[in-house]
Amino acid sequence: MQNSILQQVKQYKSIFILAPVFMIISGLMETMIPLMTTRIVDYGIEKSDMGEVLRWGGYMLIFAVSALITALIGYVLSAKASSGLAANLREGLFKKVQSFSFSNLDKYGVSGLVVRQTTDISNIQTAAQTILTQFFKTPVAVVYSLILTVQLNKRLSLVLIAGVFLIGIFLSVIIIKSIVMYREVYEDYDALNEHIQENVTGIRVVKSFAREKAVSESFDSKAAAVKKGFIRVERLLAFNNPIMMLSLEFCFIGIAWIGAKFISAGEMSVGDLTGFITYAFQIMTYMAMLVLSFVQLSSSFASVKRVQEVFSEEPSVTFPEDESPEMEDGSVEFSKVSFRYGEGNGENVLEDISLRIKSGEMIGIVGATGSSKTSLVNLISRLYDAKEGQITVGKRDVKEYDEDSLTKNIAVVLQKNLLFSGTIMENLRWGKSDATIKECEEACRFALAESFIKEKEGGLNYYIAQGGSNLSGGQRQRLCLARALIKKPKILILDDALSALDTATEARIRLSLKEDLPDMTKLIITQRVGSVREADRILVLSKGRICGFDTHENLIRDCEVYRELCIAAEGKEAS
Repeated sequence: MQNSILQQVKQYKSIFILAPVFMIISGLMETMIPLMTTRIVDYGIEKSDMGEVLRWGGYMLIFAVSALITALIGYVLSAKASSGLAANLREGLFKKVQSFSFSNLDKYGVSGLVVRQTTDISNIQTAAQTILTQFFKTPVAVVYSLILTVQLNKRLSLVLIAGVFLIGIFLSVIIIKSIVMYREVYEDYDALNEHIQENVTGIRVVKSFAREKAVSESFDSKAAAVKKGFIRVERLLAFNNPIMMLSLEFCFIGIAWIGAKFISAGEMSVGDLTGFITYAFQIMTYMAMLVLSFVQLSSSFASVKRVQEVFSEEPSVTFPEDESPEMEDGSVEFSKVSFRYGEGNGENVLEDISLRIKSGEMIGIVGATGSSKTSLVNLISRLYDAKEGQITVGKRDVKEYDEDSLTKNIAVVLQKNLLFSGTIMENLRWGKSDATIKECEEACRFALAESFIKEKEGGLNYYIAQGGSNLSGGQRQRLCLARALIKKPKILILDDALSALDTATEARIRLSLKEDLPDMTKLIITQRVGSVREADRILVLSKGRICGFDTHENLIRDCEVYRELCIAAEGKEAS
């Protein structure tokens, strides 16, 4: 995995070299034009020699056209290189994110990754083009112009060099400060994007609770923070133009005043002073361009840092590169496992978990909200890695399996039933890319999705809108279950995945899972305690610890937490 922005240059390396070469040539050509002006004045106009005017004017035209052509080539090449870099960055960043575990994703957040993939990479593209077109050409042109001014008049050139030096120091201070400020602005920008994404995604919940006003007020405060940050930066950068104009005026006044004295003393010709003033104007123009480039880049530096952070991030869950042996069965064993989210010495959400699950068992997992039921099953499929202890799946350490072996043999239906835009068939084939129509129909029949699919126009070719918004919650859950079953895994994990179904449909699916798939290990997380009473065993969690793991009958007798859950469930049913 390539972990550097520079490595994304790839096939555009030669263009990244050629573009600034052409721009430097263009700059050198431009610096020769004022020299032609001195010759026209001294050799042509002063001596009334039209031949010299035409000769040096012709040279000037050649240099001007050459500068224009080389600059055009440089701009075209830089556009191709910067666009190519942006394309590679987006592709590389997307692939990098695909390698992340859930803990990596938790660190950056969805909105933060989206901003990096869009706004930040666009800023880097702009920065790359600016660097290619200005950051090589401008310094070379300024230095060469200063050399030529020294040749015209050494003492007068000191005025210009001193002005350039002082401007450079002052503007450097402004740019450095703006870089720090832009970094803070982009943190607020992340928070704003997270707020937008969260509330647009949950717009139905917002409306159902009539929270539009509160959400809008929260948005206004976050947007105001971004606005305030950008105003602070722009207020600082606003000093650039006045400083440039003031410096330009003082330089011209000083050069004209001192130059006039040199002409009166016969130490300098009118043509040399004309050329000198032209060089001064040219140098100040280059400096202004350089400052504008720095202004653009100051916002991009924060983007470079943010994108590089993702490229440098190492996946917290890694898999063996060599192909691992086939998973023997669906047995699962936890041995003194503890787990916490994030890094450091945070509080464990799972503490000293030890248990054994036989292959083919149906295990119900229950517990109050926040008892870490989902956290436990996430460790089996290595969505996260345990901080302590060992997890064995199929009689082997779960870390010994390569990613393909693990995902092929463990199917997970998460709490959030996500379907992608596309046909039902395309969504089902996420479980098995080469699944036949017969296999898809069989999986849908098992998940009790066959009846509603037949009612849809096109059947398996019915188009699902983004997020499955044109399907009911129960329909989405059944399709997600079918997508998991189609690959015939050894372990099936249902994380509250049947909650949108009525009790009769849920019972039929659970009965089919138990009777028709005896060799498949089924782990069912549910808030409906009554729905797993017929499970082979029930795991009861409380505050990240096991407080019971037995049959329903034994738990009712021996486990107080389970009894309380059952009483609470009966109370809900009665009400």
